[in-house]
Amino acid sequence: MLSVELRHLRYFMAAAEEEHFGRASDRLHVTRPAVSQIIADLESELGTPLFERLAHRVKLTAAGRALLPQIQSVMANLEDSLAMARRVGQGKSGSLNIGYGSLTLLHSLFRDSVKQFHEVYPDVNLSLVELSTSEQPRALAEGRISAGFMHFGPGRTMFRKRKSDGVAGQDETVLDWFKIQTGSLGVAVPTDHKFANRKSLSIADLKGEPLVVVPRSSVSPGYGPLYALCQKSGFEPRTVQEVQSTVTQLNLVTVGLGVGLVVTGKGFSYPPNLCVVPLEDVNYPTTFVLGWVKGEKDPALERMIEIIKELAK
Repeated sequence: MLSVELRHLRYFMAAAEEEHFGRASDRLHVTRPAVSQIIADLESELGTPLFERLAHRVKLTAAGRALLPQIQSVMANLEDSLAMARRVGQGKSGSLNIGYGSLTLLHSLFRDSVKQFHEVYPDVNLSLVELSTSEQPRALAEGRISAGFMHFGPGRTMFRKRKSDGVAGQDETVLDWFKIQTGSLGVAVPTDHKFANRKSLSIADLKGEPLVVVPRSSVSPGYGPLYALCQKSGFEPRTVQEVQSTVTQLNLVTVGLGVGLVVTGKGFSYPPNLCVVPLEDVNYPTTFVLGWVKGEKDPALERMIEIIKELAK
């Protein structure tokens, strides 16, 4: 097996391109004898001369002429590989998969952060994966996403502590997160609804109102919390439709099927044919976060987190 080091190739390429050991030594910032010795070692290893030593210069032999373009190609590929590794390490290249749900689409920070990331880091392949908050911890554990925008209602355990060093993908995956903001509840109604011009509402105002509910939502009240809120005000909710996402809920509200409880807060924007009226008598704080697997941040994700933190200010 040949014992050829990278410096053998660098010295050979410099001497071949300069056709002079002295100029090659200047280019490499080493002594001329060092260049001569390394070239001699390489020739000895290959068992054939690579240069003809002339009076004032050197000239490639047939073996040297055959070797030079191959070495130049290897060195160019090596430089490209090192540059790529450097850019990935700086978060300027590579790939990043981010999870999001339908509620996240309604927040300006999500849109602004994606747009800014594309502009600042165009060489990072940013892929957005639509997943509900309840699905994202498993996707993170399995490596399908690098981070996720998640929403939680009060009393929800955002992230569990690891019980063991089990296989990735289990529910006990430990996550870290950045809290983007907290919010509260409001009522989404069509712009021609009787509540549309109200400054605020109480739960009691919803008595008899048809409700469009997202029962599996991680942030808006499902059946249990919804019934508890309404029963506290002396009535049972009138649910007319179950849906799977906030986007579907809002679409049905716009066509007059009913009203819906939604998250309110800075940055959330709803369709122009809807009004969102705050609920004044409900203590139902919500939390909007970006979460990722603890200890597994990569450089591209760190750049995204930096952007989100700046925008959240």
